[in-house]
Amino acid sequence: MKERVMDATQKFSRAIIQPVMFLEVTGILLAIGVIMEMDVMPGSIKSIGDFIYNLMMNGGINQLSVIFCVGIATALANRKKVDAAILSISIYLIFLYANNAWLSSHGMLVDAAVLNGTGQAMVLGVQVVDMGVFLGIILGCLIGYLFNKFSDVEFPDIVRIYGGSRFAYLVCVVATVALAIVMCYVWPAVNGAISSCATFIENSGNFGLFIYGFLNRILIPTGMHHLIYMPFLFTAVGGTAEIGGQMVSGAQIIFSSELGQAATLTALDPSVKYLMFGFSKVFGCIGVVLAFIKTAHPDRKAEIKGLLIPALFVAVLAGITEPLEFMFMFVSPLLWVVHSVFDGLFQVIIFALGARFPFSGGIIASIPSMLALPVGLTKWYITFGVGIIAIAVWYFTFVFLIKKLNLKTPGREEGIEAASTTEGKSDSKAAKGQEGLGNIYDIIEGLGGRENILTVNNCFTRLRVEVKDVDKLDEAKINKFKNSGIVKKGNNIQIIIGMKVQSVREDVCQALGID
Repeated sequence: MKERVMDATQKFSRAIIQPVMFLEVTGILLAIGVIMEMDVMPGSIKSIGDFIYNLMMNGGINQLSVIFCVGIATALANRKKVDAAILSISIYLIFLYANNAWLSSHGMLVDAAVLNGTGQAMVLGVQVVDMGVFLGIILGCLIGYLFNKFSDVEFPDIVRIYGGSRFAYLVCVVATVALAIVMCYVWPAVNGAISSCATFIENSGNFGLFIYGFLNRILIPTGMHHLIYMPFLFTAVGGTAEIGGQMVSGAQIIFSSELGQAATLTALDPSVKYLMFGFSKVFGCIGVVLAFIKTAHPDRKAEIKGLLIPALFVAVLAGITEPLEFMFMFVSPLLWVVHSVFDGLFQVIIFALGARFPFSGGIIASIPSMLALPVGLTKWYITFGVGIIAIAVWYFTFVFLIKKLNLKTPGREEGIEAASTTEGKSDSKAAKGQEGLGNIYDIIEGLGGRENILTVNNCFTRLRVEVKDVDKLDEAKINKFKNSGIVKKGNNIQIIIGMKVQSVREDVCQALGID
């Protein structure tokens, strides 16, 4: 059982890497857009920045659910990956329309004009229960499993056309419709439990603030974190204050009203504490990245720096943390829990020390508040001073846990410590890099031939191949193709190739005649 769980976990980790790889580019473009949007920029530049930011936010980050669904399902498919990709997008849409139809026919749809905090959302123009990224992950795993199980089922000649991928599609449709109906009742219950926490948080002082910060972080992969902060930011749950003779409610609304009265303010309303949930986006992420670089395998540090630093830049500058956090939240849930605990803890610390600085995004988002309000009101220097300490706390804790538990964080994935250094492994042709199928066949033959190869995938730097019989492995033959080592994990063979691995995988698949 343990081996089966570990194998399933490894397959999921390999699958989720595929969509995550593209988040880096999305994040970099988002940061560029944010910089171009700054008030110091000329109007034409700001317009372009606004276009870039909205394009990548709406087309990238806000669509992570469908991206994860297609990416995971396709990566999990053992073969016929094109069929799996087509099937996954269709199944995703079927879930949306089935869920919406059930909500509508049973009078469960809420007013579309006021969706925030209701547990429902518009997804690709369809109003459904708001499951966030979790919807894509659940559907991707479900589709991948059912596709592998039923896509090879063949029927007699008279109905053969309905076998194979088409039969898998039929099974997925039935399963998805059932899931869509069940989620109409299950997910609102989950959302309701979260909403019930709001009143408890407000009435629990600093402990409640800790829970608020913790839940805002831990719930990000479910997409339900907005159910935590929305009531506090925009309703009386977050506080009520009289500003300029007007009674206003909600932390964000109170603070926005205070900005218009900056010249007469003597203190900021305590509700500003609910606008501090961006602490880990800057200081926590810096500590995390430093820890990952520190614990990465020595010969992969340069590669990991190139992978993580752009994502860190996006987190610190723009407050967009998905490109970085999705690299480890599923690989090590323990680190994600620790990350979330620290986020809540440090929000309590800075508030208790007197900081009243709204810090819900990255550095750029915090600049207007720093400029618009007197330092004596925000005491932003407390936030940044504690932030330096927080970087060290995140760093040393993550380094300790990663080493103690041998966690497979970026640069340490799956037995990298066992990777052997290959000596005399490349001839003059291979040393020049990938040049054609002649070298690719060295890999295929070294893996025991096409009849011994079950699946071919890749992560950031390694070709991952599942073979029938590991005894047929010929490392000397494989080493004729330039690589940095071979790792064997049961029947899973990993050939460490580097950043050209994706094109190598594509050529291997082409030579084998598989998707």
